Amino acid sequence: MRNFLFCFLIFFIFSNLFSDQLPVSVDMNRFLDDSSDTIFEINYELPYNTLSFKKTASGFKTGLKVEYSFSQDSTIVDEGDFVNTLIFPNQEMSRSAKLFRDKFSVTLPRSIYTINITFTDINSLSASDWSEKMTILPRNSFLSDLEFSSGIVADTTNYLEKFHRADLLFFVNSTHIFTKGTLDTLYLYYELGNKIYPVGTLNEKIDIVRASDTIKVVTNPRNCNGLKVPIIQKVDISKFEEGYYEIYLEATDLISDMVCRKEDYFSIKKKNISNYRLFVDIEDEITLLKYFLPSDKIKIWKELSYEGKLRFIDRFWQTNDTDTITNRNEYYELIKKRIEYSNKNFSHFTDGWHTDRGRVYIKHGKPDDILSGDTEIKTKYAQKKYEIWKYRTYDNYTYLFLDFQTNQNYQLIYSENDPNESSSSKLESYLGDDFDMSLLD
Repeated sequence: MRNFLFCFLIFFIFSNLFSDQLPVSVDMNRFLDDSSDTIFEINYELPYNTLSFKKTASGFKTGLKVEYSFSQDSTIVDEGDFVNTLIFPNQEMSRSAKLFRDKFSVTLPRSIYTINITFTDINSLSASDWSEKMTILPRNSFLSDLEFSSGIVADTTNYLEKFHRADLLFFVNSTHIFTKGTLDTLYLYYELGNKIYPVGTLNEKIDIVRASDTIKVVTNPRNCNGLKVPIIQKVDISKFEEGYYEIYLEATDLISDMVCRKEDYFSIKKKNISNYRLFVDIEDEITLLKYFLPSDKIKIWKELSYEGKLRFIDRFWQTNDTDTITNRNEYYELIKKRIEYSNKNFSHFTDGWHTDRGRVYIKHGKPDDILSGDTEIKTKYAQKKYEIWKYRTYDNYTYLFLDFQTNQNYQLIYSENDPNESSSSKLESYLGDDFDMSLLD
């Protein structure tokens, strides 16, 4: 039965990945408020690169529309919607496999509703639906549901207050899936105690079971003193094998012998080791990555071990994978083709990918327009051939290259709108007073 559940979980994940639906993961957990009404917290997440971004004057923009309704006996009794608006200054984050997370909550005194949610990408109109019966916790319960997280950090700001558990930033892992080798600890959050029906000392026991075998047992005495106590429990999973795990939490009130139980699950998957390599020399890899990454992202390179450098390279390609649904990394393949093109067309005394034209081509691909010509006769230097590259479809970049030594090794002397490239201070001298600067428009 447990093997079936694990297989079903994997099937469910992949069926969503290979469908037209947005791969939104949702997790709903219940907590009691100070009046013993049930708070339903709905956490949801999806990778940034599964959303469709459009370039606007303010940056690359998208929106995730969340439409929700509460129904009773198939009749909608309340509904609403909101939009998560995302704007990035460049395409790096829009192509990232990092997760966008959000949450909202609703408090109910009775189990009478079903919640229905539709998530829609406002640019592509791709959507997915989710629904769940909203069953309240017993009013005398002294144990909430469980939330899972991959990591927590201290945070006392108000910016992400909705994700706070005490003074800790606790991002809920809505999938309950953890990758082996990327972390040694998973974190559980739950609440013990009840202000309306207070309890004192509790015996707490956590059993983690895999395929009918108990893998780990954690026991703790907890003194609630009639209060509601938030608990963050660390679980060491460093030696856990891949697979599906059931987790059982049991809390017993030592005075009344009343027992509250919760059952949940998590799974551990294998880490994909890709070792993306484009060059024989690993230092060439970081030279290439410098074309794309700011200096503060690469300053740790020299401090890394060989294995650490491989992981650094892998992380870059995985983060920029434009389509995580496929087994291929389309971004890696695209850059590889651009390197091959640069080496074929721009190699003069050095490999083409090392040249200025090669660098720009690798970053942005084929220009929308190329203007070629010779500098004017009023230049202080001998006439030279130039090329003007213009990108206008997705960006507004302009580059001017000059063949200084008449050997086809064009060098960049002018750049517009690209903060990672610069223009020469001798631009006018190189081009001549009578050069038509309107060609750069």
